[in-house]
Amino acid sequence: MGASLSISSPGQAAGSLLLLSGGIESATLLAREAAERPVTPLVVDYGQRAARQEARAADRLCAHHGLEPVHLDLSAAGETFRDGLEKRPHVPLPHRNLVMLALAVSYAGRGGIGRVALALNREDTDAYPSASPPFLEAFAALVDTLQPGLEVATPLIDLDKAGVIRLGHELGVTFAETWSCLLGHERHCGACPQCRHRRAAFRAAGIEDPTLYRHPPRGT
Repeated sequence: MGASLSISSPGQAAGSLLLLSGGIESATLLAREAAERPVTPLVVDYGQRAARQEARAADRLCAHHGLEPVHLDLSAAGETFRDGLEKRPHVPLPHRNLVMLALAVSYAGRGGIGRVALALNREDTDAYPSASPPFLEAFAALVDTLQPGLEVATPLIDLDKAGVIRLGHELGVTFAETWSCLLGHERHCGACPQCRHRRAAFRAAGIEDPTLYRHPPRGT
């Protein structure tokens, strides 16, 4: 799969709408996009456990680039999806990327923005269906019927998480201000899948992990 799914046309605006979660990938993509074109960061609260931490991280990252993020509140939808469940899932919306991309396309159309950027990495494409190449290609084709010329871009898709960290390091991303943890604590838990993946990626990248974890790695 190429580095970006592109269906742009010369008549589209030069700006980019970026789905910003406050994590490592979206922080890196924010730095890259902001260096190349005007950016509108879009932050969505869909009832995820760490929504508050993600929003704060997004605000801090945007401040570095002199940007004001747009916040959308879908928390009630997420809570409704949890109704009747025995366990409270970290991510309440199934097929989350489908929902996020649909919102991004709608907002881009409202503002005359010609590009929607999503910070997926190579490892994401095998992790869940709404990040797979067939889904992204089908979604881009659908977008072309709704808003011809709108570009749906995944610029980090050829990098693994360690590669994204290396790129972000080169771009001056302050990783200490990003958020990965699935839980809603004030510090990264250090034990959830996302925290473990974060730690492993920094090790693989050969870059010091600046994250303060509630639980240190085993053996320390």
